Amino acid sequence: MAKRTNLIIVSFCFLVGCAGNQSAVSSSDEYVEIENPAFTMSGGAPSTIWVPRRYVDSGIPRGGDLLEKGYESVRGKLSDSGQQPAPRAPEPAPVAAQSPAAFSGPAPSVPTPSLPPKATSAPIFKHRILVIETGNSGLSSRFSEALKQTSAGTVMDPAQAAFVTRYAALGTPAERAALSVKLQEDFGAGLVIYLTAPEGAVPGKAIAAEVREGQGGTLLRRLDALIPADAAGTASREAVIATALRGLAAEVKGVAALAPWYGKVVTVEGDRVYITAGKETGIGLGQMLNLYRSGKVVEKLGFAPGLKIGILEITGFVGTDGAYGIVRQGGKAQPSDLVGIE
Repeated sequence: MAKRTNLIIVSFCFLVGCAGNQSAVSSSDEYVEIENPAFTMSGGAPSTIWVPRRYVDSGIPRGGDLLEKGYESVRGKLSDSGQQPAPRAPEPAPVAAQSPAAFSGPAPSVPTPSLPPKATSAPIFKHRILVIETGNSGLSSRFSEALKQTSAGTVMDPAQAAFVTRYAALGTPAERAALSVKLQEDFGAGLVIYLTAPEGAVPGKAIAAEVREGQGGTLLRRLDALIPADAAGTASREAVIATALRGLAAEVKGVAALAPWYGKVVTVEGDRVYITAGKETGIGLGQMLNLYRSGKVVEKLGFAPGLKIGILEITGFVGTDGAYGIVRQGGKAQPSDLVGIE
């Protein structure tokens, strides 16, 4: 294509040069004189030439126009002669930007992190706590109130304890152990606390507490709290005693949290089994309790329940802290059997 264009341009310039050598023009109306485009290409070319007026009116054709006209002229001649002109080379199609092919498959699954299984904790039941004061320091009521404030358990009426201490022998560890078992049988006390101030409830002296469980009377812990010595006046003295009692109650709460909880079967009527524990203890409807046949005290360890004979399901309540249920698995319950949790 480039060679053909150059050939046409050179031919045109040659014709123009030849026309410039003619000294006469047939008609000034048909031709006009213009500057010679080839003046700088040949040293002997005239500075002006005569060209047809239509070139001036319509503009001198450019090389690309001449090439197009020459192609159309040749094409017309070939068509008249019956020959097929050679087809033009097709222009390259613009390359379209290809977008990534859409993914038609199933969406990739995102793994869901597995949650750790929820830990199932055993229910926490409140012990019935009975405070027995050995001595005449007047600390029983105040200490019982301190235990209630710490939520150590279900604190029993101090008046019951006062009635018991009036006639009971409390001087030796064996006597206190036996009394603890009796209080469990009569009042359902799970923990019995023997409170004393050996040197009096005065600043600078200690208050002691002996914690025993009610099933076998085993000693669980000995605790003590020192009454601060810097107390001047009655109000200050009462304040430091109250501080010592609160500290002692907090320690008892820690012991109660570790002591196993047991309730007792008081009677059986048909399929209904009544026990010494209910709403105040923390038992709910549908609660499943293990049913044990008696038990024994293991030396230096404490009370151990006997053979597990069944499972009791709680179906109702009696009073503020009693309940009844039905044995769902195992044998028949009887009075003095124990109930507990794993």
